[in-house]
Amino acid sequence: MGLERAQVRKSEKLRIAVLMGGPSSEHDVSLQGGKNVVDALDRRRFDVRPVVITREGRWRVATRAWSGAPDGFDPLRESGWRELEGPCEALVHLKGRGTDVVLPILHGRFGEDGTLQACLLAAGIPFVGSDSRASALAADKIRTKEILGFHGIPTPRFEVLGPEALRRGRQATAARLAEVFGLPLVVKDPLGGSTLEVRICDDVGQVQAAMDELAPAAERLLVEAYVKGRELTVAVLEELESGRAVALPVIEIRPRKSRFFDYAEKYSADGAEELCPAPLDEALTARVQALALSVHALLGLKGLSRTDLMLAEDGSLHVLETNTMPGMTSRSLVPRAAAAIGLSFPALVESLVRRASLS
Repeated sequence: MGLERAQVRKSEKLRIAVLMGGPSSEHDVSLQGGKNVVDALDRRRFDVRPVVITREGRWRVATRAWSGAPDGFDPLRESGWRELEGPCEALVHLKGRGTDVVLPILHGRFGEDGTLQACLLAAGIPFVGSDSRASALAADKIRTKEILGFHGIPTPRFEVLGPEALRRGRQATAARLAEVFGLPLVVKDPLGGSTLEVRICDDVGQVQAAMDELAPAAERLLVEAYVKGRELTVAVLEELESGRAVALPVIEIRPRKSRFFDYAEKYSADGAEELCPAPLDEALTARVQALALSVHALLGLKGLSRTDLMLAEDGSLHVLETNTMPGMTSRSLVPRAAAAIGLSFPALVESLVRRASLS
């Protein structure tokens, strides 16, 4: 929707479709975040239509706007859905219902890798977040690191294992990697999410095991030098009126049981300790926020992003990755950072959809 149309309908309810679920390994996390967002959107100002995408790729579009319930929205509710075959049929349906903005609370493959964004662009429906090119770039950790390295943004040393290396000679490859990077080292699926496809390896056997576990679902694997230090993350949010990107407070993540911020540390009730704002001095805080803003700009991101970094024991900073649609669960980091500057979760969500409606 253009600015002129947005102004004409300023006093009317914006029609918002909230997408959740999807085929990626982060399906359940997406459902939790989608529920939170549906509950947060003020029904006096928004006409909210939930859309649940199954793991198999079927789209369940609510037949009417969400009217509320005492216990909130339930994404697993069986009644009140219209089942559609896939994105083409579903987006044509949403377009026909006059959807103003799509808010995709989707992570990983399909939802965050540019595929959905390309479909939305083709359907002519404005959406929250980065476009297809920027989304695809940020979702691929290898391409992201190549761009960051070109522009002098610090990131851990890395190597890419292509199909040939993954098909044969894994034992010899594992030994070579341990010699090149030292131990421990990190093996990742470059398209994975929520750290489900990340392995920290302490010996050659674990390196080979990581390759064996991750290779069947990945064309390439990313091998990184392990950076020992403090885990930090910074969200970047574009202001509603000006569109200026601003960095939210830095969060330090201190895992309680694991050696890094893995899936359990992120989402379990007794997960990682998250300090917001992070206990850093003013100068270091400014450096970390400046890096997050630089990554947001270099990757061409839009609306919202969250960049994860390591503060090494020697004081150096290393960018690990950037998420273009960070989690929106009750334990997620972006809502926590927004709250630290007085921006409530409903206000954060409203800012995102209203900003998208102006595009």
